[in-house]
Amino acid sequence: MAGAKSILVGYDGSEASQRALDAAASLVGYGSTLAVINVSPEGQPVGRGPLAEARGRMLRRHVQASYLEQVGDAAEQLVETACSLGVDLLVVGRRRRALQRLVLGSVSAQVVRRAHCDVLVVR
Repeated sequence: MAGAKSILVGYDGSEASQRALDAAASLVGYGSTLAVINVSPEGQPVGRGPLAEARGRMLRRHVQASYLEQVGDAAEQLVETACSLGVDLLVVGRRRRALQRLVLGSVSAQVVRRAHCDVLVVR
């Protein structure tokens, strides 16, 4: 992971995504890039809140990043965006929602199964 030149991190404002964002920021080094993506579910208004919060967190750490807003299924959009950007590493947080994970599968688990790049799941 130290050699990742292009990093994408999923961010929705949750504690898990805050940990993922902090981990991704720690991996950014000379010559590498960081992109932060927020995925809003279909039919819900696109909120700029999470990305504004992420931008503030990165400014406090003096880390430059680009910010993307997508709509749709979170796992699908994360994987598609990682592929279209050609990132080396996709960073996601892991939530602890047992019932939802049993029924649908967690976003992080779906990303690990589908991604064509390295994936870092942060607890």
